[in-house]
Amino acid sequence: MAEHNLFQEVQEDLERQKLEALWKKYGPWIVLVALGIVVSTASSSAYRAWRLDRSRKVTAELLVAGQGDMSSVTNTEAYRNFADVHKGESLGSLALLRAGSVALDQNNKAEAIGYFERLASDAKTDPAFRQLGTLLSVQAQLDDGDPETLSRRLDALTADNASWRYSALEAQAYLALRANDKARAEKILTSLSTDRRAPQSLSARAANALRTLN
Repeated sequence: MAEHNLFQEVQEDLERQKLEALWKKYGPWIVLVALGIVVSTASSSAYRAWRLDRSRKVTAELLVAGQGDMSSVTNTEAYRNFADVHKGESLGSLALLRAGSVALDQNNKAEAIGYFERLASDAKTDPAFRQLGTLLSVQAQLDDGDPETLSRRLDALTADNASWRYSALEAQAYLALRANDKARAEKILTSLSTDRRAPQSLSARAANALRTLN
């Protein structure tokens, strides 16, 4: 029994000496790594808490401004702040769309185009939102923008699987007329008026436009 106790004490002493040696060699690094983990976790938690708090405040401001209905807010700055908080998220994209819509209602076309372009260029948001931003920006410039430049911007939106294919084609038909390319406009409008997949109201507009042209 005494020999066993002695052996155990010697073994524990050796282990302690190993730990002490390891601590002397790596102790400072272990402390730095531990501190880094603590700081990183604390910073991440603090940022999430700050972001959540800011989001709540901005949302509250929107609701107060619109008396409980965000869609009735007429201050584009409020939507811009909301979009900043929710950048790259669906809520942020919707806020930019609403800001652009409000700006158009207030006859601030340049400001509206700025919001739509911001949405179109946001690589973090959903592609469908980016394409809608492009479409709305082009639509806001249909009467005074360069027809060829605007039409080229819509090319990517006219693919078979594109979310806003038919609206983009309708806009291209209008731009073709502005560019005095009646043949192309008639071709697009004919396609829209006969495509059963196209929205009924859009097909009806295309058919009416064809009758007017002819």
